[in-house]
Amino acid sequence: MKISCQYFPYKHIQRIEDIISATVSLLLIKTNVIMERRRHLSREEMLRAVGMIEAGSRQRTVALALNTSQSVISRLWTRYRSTGTVAERHGGRYRCTTRRQDRYIQILTRRAPTITAMMLAVRLHHSSGSLISDQTVRNRLHEVNLHSRRPLRVPPIAMHNRRIRYQWALEHRNWAEEQWRFVCFSDESRFGMRPDTRRIRHWRTPGRQQRLKSCQEVHPYSGGTTMVWAGIWIGGRTELIWIRSNLNAQIYAETIVSDVIVPLQVQIGPLFQLMHDNARPHTARVVRQTLAAANINVLPWPAQSPDLNPIEHAWDMLQRRALPNMEGIQSQEDLFLLLQRTWAAIPHRDLDELILSMPNRCSCVVSVRGRNTDY
Repeated sequence: MKISCQYFPYKHIQRIEDIISATVSLLLIKTNVIMERRRHLSREEMLRAVGMIEAGSRQRTVALALNTSQSVISRLWTRYRSTGTVAERHGGRYRCTTRRQDRYIQILTRRAPTITAMMLAVRLHHSSGSLISDQTVRNRLHEVNLHSRRPLRVPPIAMHNRRIRYQWALEHRNWAEEQWRFVCFSDESRFGMRPDTRRIRHWRTPGRQQRLKSCQEVHPYSGGTTMVWAGIWIGGRTELIWIRSNLNAQIYAETIVSDVIVPLQVQIGPLFQLMHDNARPHTARVVRQTLAAANINVLPWPAQSPDLNPIEHAWDMLQRRALPNMEGIQSQEDLFLLLQRTWAAIPHRDLDELILSMPNRCSCVVSVRGRNTDY
């Protein structure tokens, strides 16, 4: 077959592969063989094309080998040189941070969990010069499943009390149900007529006017409070006792110990144990003398350990159940009557489950070596 020189510019050909490429193209034109060229390549073909170009092949040769146009190979090579990858981007903005910067943000967050997104953006700008928004910081943290959450509110625990809590939990985590059955967990708590539990939520549409309509009034000192005392044990509970004045050792010894605890010991039996925390009214001399005179055993209790006391969750249960009925409460007497009815309506099973969780509570304290637990 005779090939015309007007289709074959020999003077511009410098390599054998160009001769082959031009010859194949001319043959296709002369024989009227038109093959459909592909506009998209698979990942394997993209990697193959990049490898051929890095080996020294021309883009035209690579395009003929992969049955595609030279513009596809040109865009592929340009993308590979600018991004270092053959993957195509499908819309969206270009990523404004590198992998090293993303890792730097993650390390700072794990070292200082309370740092804000704005401070992370400032730290990144000082270290690398990159200026990003706080929303970009949040997006990078969300990619590794780091989200901003409100921390648990827990009381501070001194170092020596951590050791005491740890030793106490070690001694009691293997107690059987029969041993916990004779322990009466007791405590006091205050309830307000207008409690601010921060659990009330509003469904509303966006806008300033709608936001003003959904305001919640917060009363100082909860609109007046009432202090009550109670005790729970497996299979039973005491009545709710209203402490009308500030609790001191004399009132606790006369109103609680003499009138409630001593008859309760006779009811439960000689294995009865009283659990109360280390508040001053509980550990005063007059209270200790009253307990000793009645031969009442007191369960030693570590300081700063409300998470170990199951009655703390009973108070939360009482407030949750009483809160929907507090709309018409006008006095402390009405509040106490409501709390009394709600306390009596709590099923025994729910209170028993709180006490039966003591082995798990002790195990949690042991696992964190006396620090705060999620109870």
